[in-house]
Amino acid sequence: MKRVVVVLMVVVLLMAGLALAQQGFTIRGRVGATDQEAQEGYFAVDNQTMIVVKPGSDLHGYLRSRVGQRIRITIEPETGSN
Repeated sequence: MKRVVVVLMVVVLLMAGLALAQQGFTIRGRVGATDQEAQEGYFAVDNQTMIVVKPGSDLHGYLRSRVGQRIRITIEPETGSN
């Protein structure tokens, strides 16, 4: 019986995670990167999240200019997209 409850809880959590992913999410924290990581597009946000961006993109330039500062990035689906 305990296994069934645990499996159902896992399924519910996964479904909730998928629903939240469709709505978007926000990452907050201090940006960290060595010079080489920043040049290659690898940025850490606090100790929990690694963001990889295309070098030369607008987001790459923004993150490079914010290394050492606290930021908030919101990622959400584009309206009208499939």
